[in-house]
Amino acid sequence: MKKIEMADLLEYRFLSRPSCSPWRDQAVFLVNKQNAHLNRYQGNLYLADLATGAVSQLTRTGKASSFVWDSDGVLLCGKKAKEGADFERLSVADGTTSPAFHFPHPVLGITPVEPGKTYLVLADVNHNQKEGLSAAQKKDEEDYIPVSELPLWDNGVGYVSGHRDALFLLEEKTGEARPITQWPFTVGAYVLTPDKKQVAYSGCSYTQLNPRQKGLYLYDIPSQTTKTILPEGEYRIGKLQMVGETLFFSASLCDKHGSSQKDDLFTCDLATLTVKKIAENDYTIGCNVSTDCRFGGGSPTGEYQGKLLYLTTEGSRVGMNLLDKAGNKEKLPEFAGAIENVSVKGEKILFVAMENGKLQELYLYDGKEYRQLTCLNEAALKNKAVSLPEYAGFTNSSGVKIDGWVIKPVDFDPNKTYPGVLSMHGGPCVAWGELFVHEMQVLAGMGYFVFLCNPRGSDGRGAEFADLRGHWGEYDFPDFMEFTDHVLALYPQMDPGRLGVIGGSYGGYMTNWIIGHTKRFAAAVSQRSFCNPISDFGVSCIGYTFDPEQFCATPWSDVELLWEHAPVKYAPDVVTPTLFIHALEDYNCPLTEGFQMFSALKYHGVESEMYLFKGENHELSRSGKPKHRQRRLFVLTDWLNRHLQ
Repeated sequence: MKKIEMADLLEYRFLSRPSCSPWRDQAVFLVNKQNAHLNRYQGNLYLADLATGAVSQLTRTGKASSFVWDSDGVLLCGKKAKEGADFERLSVADGTTSPAFHFPHPVLGITPVEPGKTYLVLADVNHNQKEGLSAAQKKDEEDYIPVSELPLWDNGVGYVSGHRDALFLLEEKTGEARPITQWPFTVGAYVLTPDKKQVAYSGCSYTQLNPRQKGLYLYDIPSQTTKTILPEGEYRIGKLQMVGETLFFSASLCDKHGSSQKDDLFTCDLATLTVKKIAENDYTIGCNVSTDCRFGGGSPTGEYQGKLLYLTTEGSRVGMNLLDKAGNKEKLPEFAGAIENVSVKGEKILFVAMENGKLQELYLYDGKEYRQLTCLNEAALKNKAVSLPEYAGFTNSSGVKIDGWVIKPVDFDPNKTYPGVLSMHGGPCVAWGELFVHEMQVLAGMGYFVFLCNPRGSDGRGAEFADLRGHWGEYDFPDFMEFTDHVLALYPQMDPGRLGVIGGSYGGYMTNWIIGHTKRFAAAVSQRSFCNPISDFGVSCIGYTFDPEQFCATPWSDVELLWEHAPVKYAPDVVTPTLFIHALEDYNCPLTEGFQMFSALKYHGVESEMYLFKGENHELSRSGKPKHRQRRLFVLTDWLNRHLQ
């Protein structure tokens, strides 16, 4: 068996967006693969026959991205244009295409109302742009960015001050785009009713700060009128899903556990606008188990057997649930891994998932059992040594059960000793599990133990467990340290003198925190991190909401409390050689946060280096350009090898 190497990532297929035809027993899904030569992802559409299970490749241009079913046997496919988006129709029978229409703004979502005539469009509208400018004047204006509100920028998007996500009704024949929402309103989620006459959507108006709490609205297409279902300022509103004539939605007051609080489930009778909470919920709706082998999205909800179908992250797995209008809940058979997105056709549920220790594939649930439809990633792992995670949970000194796993080195010899690496997830409200993580398998192939756990603050164990407000470094740090003690006792072959610690985002924050509070690690890699909630408040795209909530203060209400939770405060105590990896366009944990911690360590004489990536953002390790992902993994492993091997 060959060891998994960095370049093997280039052979993986990433599946997403399964979509069943409303007319036939068939579905389309998207498959992306990295192209190192072009240094980009290439996407193609695949067609699945739900009756026979046969799967075939539909497109081969490598340029497929967004699509929806337009009519029987026809897809409407979108692509970015110089200004806005262009759409074309694709026949699933023979793969031929024909131009459809252009939309003047970047399109975030599109739904046919009357195929070939009218479309519901969600688009990013830049209200900073002046009208009536010549091409030369538009070019000149690109040098200036007006900023008048928060967030001023958004990770993976850019500067967003003055931008709004707006809904339109597009008439294809005339090109007229009639706005449903107006400035300064921005849309969150939306759904079209089955009769195609109404649109339910969430969102809010703002001119200073975009708040977490939104409103819920119903727009009537024939009369062009809007009614309020829920007023703004009360609920954080999540998913919207029509089940027959009833609107199901998830929402939370965030009154008990802040943003860690999970969304409860509600219904709305659209005839009377009566809202009813039908089920309390303590788990994240959707897939929140982390891996670096995912690219693209899809829906975590659907309608199945006249009930709401929805995914929840529970423990280290993601499964399917059903909920009727009366609030009666049913769990579908457990899936050994993580289901990521779903699409329903009659009694069948099509979904993309990762089984434990495997890469993504397409699966079908027929009401009785699960069946794997594709083997697109089989060749990538054929004759490869995959070191499966071994459960290593324990009960901490506070009496709380902590889930954890250990990945042993490939070709493990119990008579030898090996270095070990503690890998910490982001979030903090995210979870590790038994999913395949390329980075961890590369480390195992290089002769490392990799150990990982879900400390207090992680997802999958309910909102109370995930609520870390005011206790960053107080609850999680001892969990990590006690877990390290635990795995060293379980695996005496792990050399306590050759331990490393790595993490990104929240894991980067904890890497910064750990090296300032213990000297037990011989090397550290801090990625896309932040180190100072005082400064992060004003520069992160989520700083003005995230930091006051998580650290229970603002720079004006209690600057000393924020400073106590700032890893950079403890830089004088650091001795661990540390590498910092940061993307120049990371607006979640901005570059200045990485600079601060790096500069502090250099000032205090600690061996440290920093590696920066142009043209990348917070998602470098998960969706960065192919060459950049390879380079990131190389510099990470090189740093660990230099200090631990």
